[in-house]
Amino acid sequence: MVNFSKKLTTDQVPGWEEYYFNYKLLKARVKVYTVQTKQGNHDRRRVLKDFSKLLDDEIEKIVLFMIEQQGLIAARLEELGKRRAVLEDIPLLQEITELREDYRAVGHDLVRLLRFVDLNANAVRKILKKFDERLGYKFTDYYVRSRSNHPYSQLQQVFKHVGIGAVVGALSRNLGDLEEREGSYLNIYDQNPLAIPKDPIIDMIKATADKLTNSTNFLRFLGQHALIRQGSIADDSPEEQQVSEDKYHFISLVLNLANTFLYMVNTYIVVPTADDYATSLGAAATVCGVIIGSMAVAQLFSSVYFSAWSNRSYFRPLLFSSVVLLLGN
Repeated sequence: MVNFSKKLTTDQVPGWEEYYFNYKLLKARVKVYTVQTKQGNHDRRRVLKDFSKLLDDEIEKIVLFMIEQQGLIAARLEELGKRRAVLEDIPLLQEITELREDYRAVGHDLVRLLRFVDLNANAVRKILKKFDERLGYKFTDYYVRSRSNHPYSQLQQVFKHVGIGAVVGALSRNLGDLEEREGSYLNIYDQNPLAIPKDPIIDMIKATADKLTNSTNFLRFLGQHALIRQGSIADDSPEEQQVSEDKYHFISLVLNLANTFLYMVNTYIVVPTADDYATSLGAAATVCGVIIGSMAVAQLFSSVYFSAWSNRSYFRPLLFSSVVLLLGN
């Protein structure tokens, strides 16, 4: 199990270290806030304000660097486009090969930028999760809601990675034009996209972009509390896992398991054998049908009652149903 701080350091692009999210700084600040909370000498509003400012500064640093790199990539694509225009008049095989390799080099740089954004987005998600768990706040909801549509917020740029699609499209189109099409004069826009020869770097870019989209989709971030995925606990330290495990209610877990077990026994053992049992006691065949049908009728009425009851409380209906199932079986 790799600690996320180490993963963040290991996966950094050489030369870009200063532009990554300063996870260690904010993690240390969360520890300070936690100690102050235990000692009872902290101001909640000041904590939220200070931590929000730290996050804003870090995200702004990431976004400005991302925009700068996108500009450099766009400038390189523009320069390559001029070279390609010259080759349309005088097509030289060696020059075309070199131009294709230069486009691929731009593609590799784009992949690096996508991974940069993905790693930083995960760092933001994790520090928000850590802050909420350690201090018991719903800071993630506040932070995302207050900055999701604010004109001065840079948060959307991180999760929407604006401009990446245009760069991918430009790379795909130009590499497609440079591929030999055996004398075809069709424009790539007139062909089936699946039939156009695709350079391997395009597949790599698409896979990286899809991964980034899945992990940083802004709507999921807003709706699922900072993209806390089911597997994210595995990346945390043992101390973080202990905080999450303490939230489980043991009695509720036992009741759910017992309830499920008794329901399965009732469905697959008691009801199918109820007619044989009734017959062995000397009951009529119609009584057997009533016994079997009573379960469906009981489910119909209880579903309405328990639905209304569980809207007010969940533990009591669960306890009641477990007791009834135990007595019935």
